[in-house]
Amino acid sequence: MSLSPRPPALEQMAQRVLSDASNVGEALVSGVRMVFCALILARFLALGGAHAEGGAAAAWLQLPLLLGSIAVSALALWAARRRMFGAKLLVASTVLDAVFAHASLLSTVLWHGPHYTGLLRMPDPAAAIAVAFITALRLSPAAAWIGTTANLLLMGGLTALDLHVNAGKATYGAKELLLLFIFIGSAGIVASVICGIARRLVLDAGTASAHIERARTNLRALLREHHDVRTLLSAARLRADLLLREPMGASAPGHASALVQDLGELTRFIESVKTRTLGELTVIEDATAVNVSATLRRAMEVVQTRFSRVRFELEGTAGLGRAANDVCVRVVGGERGLTHVVTNLFVNACEGDGRQGARTVRISVAPNPALHRVLLSVSDDGPGFQPGLLEGERPRGGTTKPEGSGLGMLLVSGLVEASGGTLRACNPPEGGARVEVTLPSSG
Repeated sequence: MSLSPRPPALEQMAQRVLSDASNVGEALVSGVRMVFCALILARFLALGGAHAEGGAAAAWLQLPLLLGSIAVSALALWAARRRMFGAKLLVASTVLDAVFAHASLLSTVLWHGPHYTGLLRMPDPAAAIAVAFITALRLSPAAAWIGTTANLLLMGGLTALDLHVNAGKATYGAKELLLLFIFIGSAGIVASVICGIARRLVLDAGTASAHIERARTNLRALLREHHDVRTLLSAARLRADLLLREPMGASAPGHASALVQDLGELTRFIESVKTRTLGELTVIEDATAVNVSATLRRAMEVVQTRFSRVRFELEGTAGLGRAANDVCVRVVGGERGLTHVVTNLFVNACEGDGRQGARTVRISVAPNPALHRVLLSVSDDGPGFQPGLLEGERPRGGTTKPEGSGLGMLLVSGLVEASGGTLRACNPPEGGARVEVTLPSSG
């Protein structure tokens, strides 16, 4: 089952959540690296420091390396807490992990005791396995793969140096080296798999959070925008009381007209709430497969009962039926979501600008198997989109209809984008209006 692409706005929000999670992982790794290097430094000093095996030469290698690693880790921890790590810095940090880990083993290769039998006869190289595995915390597949590759290359170079410098002492061979490479590579593969799974979970969680936050924001805006509903209800109730008291009075026509106006505003408000709520609930739901032909025909039957004078044409009705019967698209909200989209498009075409509507509405379906997309086109012979209602090829808020809210096309556009599709609208040269909806195909 293919996953539907996220719309740009939700994708940005999900990526922001992913970036935050990656920085949290980097902060954890940096903190662990800083503590680990501090412990190694304490161990080095406890064993004698410059007076230990290797003397001043080993101290000149170990001290700057460990102190530098602690300083870099502290800086990385500070930056990660401020969400400053992007994709490139995560990869760079992963490579630095590998460099610090293998550089700390260099002194063991160059300066060792009389009973030394080779680097792979010691537990120290196991650090490379741990370094490869913890790359998963950064939630970056690129960092996981590049970090694993860096660990393999550096371990290969370090063991080659060990076999060259300590040719008479090293007792391990190709089999042991291959086994270590398998362990490091396996740790990297496991890390990349865990990283991919965690990354997808974080993105899904980010998208869900974005949906909820957007619904909450829209609800607050709706409540703020229509805070005067009680006033309208009170005014309507007052008008009705006055009409009951003086049904034949001179002011009755005025009260009746005002009552009709108040009720009209309340009706528009209720329709607005209904439309917005349906849009939000539909977008929050998952995308599911829907049969295009069956949904189109049911929506046309419903709209036809309201606009009996309008003729609906499925371009090449029989041909379209054969072509579209098996065509399915993925839409958030399933059949209800697609019905919401096409019904809005049909009603908009039939109503036109509120004064003149379409006489004929034409619908076509064009599957594109190569791109895994389905193009649904709705065109009419009405007055077309009025100036100011289109922003390029995208509908914008507003309406010319006396009782319209201007929300219909915006919600349709949001639902289509949430499904991973696109919506374009225009006034074609031959007249009327045309809306093209592209949705991901299912199958």
